[in-house]
Amino acid sequence: MELDELKSLWQHHDKQLEDHLKINEQILRQMKLNRTNREFRKLIYYEISSVILGFLCIPFLVYFTSMHIHVFWYAACGIISVCVMSMYLIFSMLRLSGLSRLCGYDESIVKVQKELAIQKKRMLRFRKIEFIVLPLLVATLFPLLVKSIHHYDIYLYPVRYLIFVAIACMLAIILAIWVNRVFYDKSIASAETLLQSN
Repeated sequence: MELDELKSLWQHHDKQLEDHLKINEQILRQMKLNRTNREFRKLIYYEISSVILGFLCIPFLVYFTSMHIHVFWYAACGIISVCVMSMYLIFSMLRLSGLSRLCGYDESIVKVQKELAIQKKRMLRFRKIEFIVLPLLVATLFPLLVKSIHHYDIYLYPVRYLIFVAIACMLAIILAIWVNRVFYDKSIASAETLLQSN
């Protein structure tokens, strides 16, 4: 074999090797994106259930509020509860929209990482607001539900009301922290690890 033939054969093999490496890189990138999309889909399903729950709860709250519209305290509780639940619903829809965008990338891991950083910051902002208004939701929702379902005026017993609201707020905050840790923080940390791995 002459030197020119060897050179051309070597270049041909070199080009084949580069093509195979590019194909392997694409396959690995696609596998990584598929695994991260699985993590994001878990969060999407959770947000879809939150949106459905919000759309089911708000009409009931509006109905209960209209039942007691003539009593100032219950009307105020109902209006505040509807506003807070509507805010939670809007936040869920915004999170759902952001998570859907994360699943939409097929090629660039860097784009997914940038979008994930944006969505993570946004979710943390929403979470802070949700935790701040959670006691207000519990404090206003409880008397409205007790009056509407049991026809019992809890405001006649302020000590019972305060004790229940304090206990319910603690339980709601603990539950919210647990849900955020189990669903959001775990899935996002897993997705970030997958995206950063080689």
